[in-house]
Amino acid sequence: MPSVVRYLLVALAVSALSPVAAVAEWRRAESPHFIVYSDGTERTLRDYTAKLERFDALLRSRFGGAQDDNIRKLPVYLVSDDRALRLALPTLPEGFDGYYSSSDNDIFAILIRGRDDDILLHEYSHHFMAKNSSGEHPGWLSEGFAEYFATATVSAGGSASFGLPHPGRQYSLQRNRWLPMETLLRAKGSFDIDGQTAIEMYYAQSWALTHWLLADPERARGVAAYVAAVNGGQDPVEAWQATFGMTPEQLSTQLRAYLNRPMNYAKINIPPLAPAMTVTTLSPAADAVLLRSVNARAPNPEDVDGPALLQALQTAAARFPDDPLALVALGRAERLWGDAAAAETALNRAIELQADNVEGLLLLADIVEERGDVATDAAEGMRQRRLAQGYLRRAFESDPTDYRVYAALARIRRNASDYPTANDLQTWIMAVNYAPQVMSIRGDAAIAMMESGHYGDAVTLLTPIVNNPHGGASVEWGRRLLTEIAERQGVAAAD
Repeated sequence: MPSVVRYLLVALAVSALSPVAAVAEWRRAESPHFIVYSDGTERTLRDYTAKLERFDALLRSRFGGAQDDNIRKLPVYLVSDDRALRLALPTLPEGFDGYYSSSDNDIFAILIRGRDDDILLHEYSHHFMAKNSSGEHPGWLSEGFAEYFATATVSAGGSASFGLPHPGRQYSLQRNRWLPMETLLRAKGSFDIDGQTAIEMYYAQSWALTHWLLADPERARGVAAYVAAVNGGQDPVEAWQATFGMTPEQLSTQLRAYLNRPMNYAKINIPPLAPAMTVTTLSPAADAVLLRSVNARAPNPEDVDGPALLQALQTAAARFPDDPLALVALGRAERLWGDAAAAETALNRAIELQADNVEGLLLLADIVEERGDVATDAAEGMRQRRLAQGYLRRAFESDPTDYRVYAALARIRRNASDYPTANDLQTWIMAVNYAPQVMSIRGDAAIAMMESGHYGDAVTLLTPIVNNPHGGASVEWGRRLLTEIAERQGVAAAD
C-alpha cells in the first residue's frame, strides 16, 4: 500500500474518533429596514427581525420617517454568547451585551441574542432620529428619548406600549446622589460628565426628565420651543426657565415628586405588521469570517490586533478559496495589515465570483486610488484614478443606498482642479442623507461647502458634530471650523 494512501487512511480514522467542533450555521434575514445575521435558529431570526420592524413602525407612527427608498438598511448581528461578541470587538469591556457602531467603514449593531434587547432599541432610537430629525437636540434629550423608547413593546397585532418604567434607571435614581439639574441641562453629553456613577446618573436623570416632559401634553409642546432656543444660542438653563417657568431647583423637586408616584405609560394601536422578509443560509465560510470581518471594519484599525486577525482570515480563506465572503474579508485585512498585492488578488477573485459585491468593489477602488496617488507619471496616476472611479460606479449600480459609495466618489474628486463642483456637493449631500450619524462624512461635506462659500450649509452639517452626545475629538474640531466660518463670514460682510 503506497505510503500516501496509508497516511490518508490513518488521518481519516483519527478524525473519525476525534471530537469535531460544531460549525454554526449562519442565516441572513432581509426586511424593509434591516439586514439581520444570526447563527441561531431560523425561527428566532425571523421573530427578532419582525420585532425590529415593529419597533421601527412604532417610531414612524409617532414621528414620521424617510421613505423606504431613501434609507440604507441597518445591518444587525445576533450572536450566541460573549465569546462570539468579542470576535467582533475583542476590546469590548466586560459587562456589555452588545454595541452600535457608526463610522466610515460601516453602520451596524451587534448583540447577544436574548440578553438585553434594550441596548439595541436604545441605539436604534438614536439611529432613527439621526435619519429623520430635522434639528439637533440637547444631550440629555437625545439620551432620554432613546431610554424612553428602549422599553417599548409592539405586538404582531399592532398593540404598542412605550414609556414603560425603566427598572435600572429607577434604581439609580433611588440609590445615587443626583447631578445638579444645571449640570444636566448644560452638558453636551455624557462626555461632559466625570465619573462612572455620575455618567450613570446622567442617563437616569435624562430618562426621568424626558418621561416627565412627555407625560403631560402641555409640557411636551414646550420641548420644541426649548430646543429651538438652545439651538439658537441661548443658555440651556435660561432657555429652560423661559420656556417652562421654573428654576433648576424647582425642576429637581418636580422630578422627585413625579418619580414617587406610579408612572404612566402610553398604549396605542398601530396597523398590524407582518413584514416581508427573505431568509437565506450563508456559506459555511460565514462561521469563520463573518464576525472577524466586523472586527476588521472597526472605526480605528489601530485598536485591532491586526496581525492576529490577518492570520485568522488567511487561514479561513485557505479553507474557502472560492468564497467571496472569505476573500473580501481577507482583502480588507491584507490591505490594512498585510500585503497590498495579496489584497488586490483576493478582491479581484471575489469580484470574479460575485460581480456586485459592494464591499469588494469599494476596497479595490481604495487600493487603485492609492496606487494612482503615488504614481510618478501623471498619466498613469490619472489612469488609476479612472479605474477606481469605474469600481465605484459599479458599486453604486449594485447598491445606490450605500453611503460609503457616495463618500468615496466625493473624496476621489478632492484633488481635481475644479473641486468642489455642484455635482461634488450633491454627492456629499447624498452621503450625509444616507448616513447622517457618521460624523467624519459630515465633516468632509462641511469642508466642501466651506470651500464653495456655502457657509450656512456648512454650519448645518457641523452642528450635529459639536452637539454629539458621545463626544470625542471631532467635537473640538467642529467647534474650530464653526469659528473659522464665523471669521470668514465677518470678512465677507466687511468687504
